[in-house]
Amino acid sequence: MAKKVRDRIIGLGKNAIIVNADIIDFDLVKEMVEKTTRRLNTITVVVNCTTLNIPNIRFRDLEWESIQEHFDLNIKGSFNILKCVVPIMENNKYGKIINITTQYIESPKSELLHYITAKSALHGFTKALAFELAPKGIRVNMVSPGMTDTELIANIPEKAILLTTAQTPLRRIATPRDVAKAISFLASDKSDFLTGETIRVNGGQIML
Repeated sequence: MAKKVRDRIIGLGKNAIIVNADIIDFDLVKEMVEKTTRRLNTITVVVNCTTLNIPNIRFRDLEWESIQEHFDLNIKGSFNILKCVVPIMENNKYGKIINITTQYIESPKSELLHYITAKSALHGFTKALAFELAPKGIRVNMVSPGMTDTELIANIPEKAILLTTAQTPLRRIATPRDVAKAISFLASDKSDFLTGETIRVNGGQIML
C-alpha cells in the first residue's frame, strides 16, 4: 500500500519516500525523522493514524498489559514523533499535526476499555498540546471517525455493523476516503484558523 501511494505521488510530479520505524523507540523515530528531512528538507504535516488490532475483551478477562500496549502506541508513540518533529515546525513557524481518535470516546461500546481509554488520553494530549503550540504557528487538531470500513472492524459482529449503518443518514458506514478528506482539509491552509478542534466523521456528516 505504501509503495502504491508513493508511486502515485511521484506520478503527479511530486517527491515521495517511504520511511518506517517502531514509534515506541525514540532513537528509531529520531533516525526516521532525520532521514525524512535529509530527503525532503522539512516536515510541515504529521498525521498520526497508528493503531492496533482491537479485540473485544471483557473487563474480567482484561490484563493491564493490553491497556499499556494501546497507551504505548497512542501516547508514547505520539510523544516520540512530536518531540522530533515539533522543533522543525517551530523553526518554520508553521505546522499541522493531526491525530486520529475515535467516536467511541463519546459513545463507548462494551469490551473496548483498553482501546477507548488510550484514545481518550490521546484526545487530552492533543487538546493540551494545541494550546501550547498555537502561538508558534503550529495547529494541532483531531479527526474522530465513526465506524469505518477497514480491517479493524473484522471482529465486529455483522449485526452491529448493520445497526450502525441503519443509524447513519447515508445508510452506510464511513470509508477510508471519507476520513482522508477530513484529514486533507486539516492539513491544508483552509484550516489555518483551527486548533484544538475535532472533526467528527459519522455516517456521511462532517461536524466541527
